[in-house]
Amino acid sequence: MHRQPGQPQPNQPPDQPDPIPFIGRLTAENPIYREAAAWTLGEIGDARAARPLAGLLLREMNTVDITGLIHYTDVVRASVEALRRLGATETLYALVRTLCKMSHATYVDDDAVAEVVDALNEVGGPTAVREAADRVVQDAHGTPDEDISNGLATVGRVTMARLSLCGDAGVATLRRLSARGPTTLQPIAARAYASVRSLS
Repeated sequence: MHRQPGQPQPNQPPDQPDPIPFIGRLTAENPIYREAAAWTLGEIGDARAARPLAGLLLREMNTVDITGLIHYTDVVRASVEALRRLGATETLYALVRTLCKMSHATYVDDDAVAEVVDALNEVGGPTAVREAADRVVQDAHGTPDEDISNGLATVGRVTMARLSLCGDAGVATLRRLSARGPTTLQPIAARAYASVRSLS
């Protein structure tokens, strides 16, 4: 049956706006428009927005490769929150890559990292958090100490704290990283592991 313009799609609740115009704004030149579109798509909750939002997130994180900085943190946070709300498992790759990119940034704040880790946990569960931690560690191996960024220390601190809440497998990951992780992450993992052990 031909669907008239403006009619809701099969997976779109009738009282929700059409996400398509907002998906189009994810590529807007003005970051304010991208941020607003990401927030709106998270509120609409239409699964069709998952891949475009993941694409936006990856594009925003490309600035780390070029300058060492996340240029539009508000756009990144809006994208992460929208992906968390959508809960689409196909966006896990983008969230993991975001965490890895953050670990290479010259600076990133704890709250931004925590939002990514929490989104990973909500979309993919503790397994996704553990796998993301392993990816960050793989990226960090072989990096000279003088090249270690604030981003890696922040990502390590936040992620290790969350690993302590990921059950026995998370604690085992902490134990392994405290013994054989990258130099920068070993003491962070050791403190988190000691904290868990003190509660047991």
